[in-house]
Amino acid sequence: MRAPLKLLVPGTLALASCGGTPTPQASEQPTVTVIQGRVTSASGTGTVSVTELAGTSAATSSNGSFTLTLPQDSALSARTQGAAQVMSNLQCAGSLSSSDTSARGYLVANMQVSDGAGTRTVSAVRGSKPGLLSRSVDGRAWLYVDKDTYLSGTVDCAKLLNVSQIASLPVQIAVKAKAGWNVVALKIDASASLLGQVSAGGSVVNATDGSAQSEWRTSEELQAQISF
Repeated sequence: MRAPLKLLVPGTLALASCGGTPTPQASEQPTVTVIQGRVTSASGTGTVSVTELAGTSAATSSNGSFTLTLPQDSALSARTQGAAQVMSNLQCAGSLSSSDTSARGYLVANMQVSDGAGTRTVSAVRGSKPGLLSRSVDGRAWLYVDKDTYLSGTVDCAKLLNVSQIASLPVQIAVKAKAGWNVVALKIDASASLLGQVSAGGSVVNATDGSAQSEWRTSEELQAQISF
């Protein structure tokens, strides 16, 4: 996937670690065949689509709700890559350990929406402010693999946040991927320091509520949720 999810945080933000990131735990979760979502910035009816996958689109209602049917094997064969490399689609550097090195995968992390407000990129992300100087970002992505494999390891997702003060952002991966479409949950935690110290960390695991409706936002909406 060449159109990565970009979690754009205000460039003036100084972040500091609020503690060590616990080791993530993979879990058995069912695969899915559709994405149930809602575009939070909807303006009338429109469409959402995965630009790299021809025909993968769905109509949006006036409140932004949609049900997008995910493509199956034959439509994905030309787009898959080694499963150990799929996190590169989130602008994360480094490769993972894959229990089946022959497994191939594809990651959907964002989509294009077109409606009365124009055409824009949206991602299934949500920001929050757990404390005065702390911020969290939660997101989902849809991971296809052509055979069962366990993905584990740590990648550097500093480019994902796009914050100049963060030179390194370790994200631990622990995903039990089953053949088909798996929903994975991304979580990044950070906190600001008056001294300008900078650090953040995160994890990607199987989403326990993968079939629930997801909210899709622009990077500008995310910035508004986590700005100081």
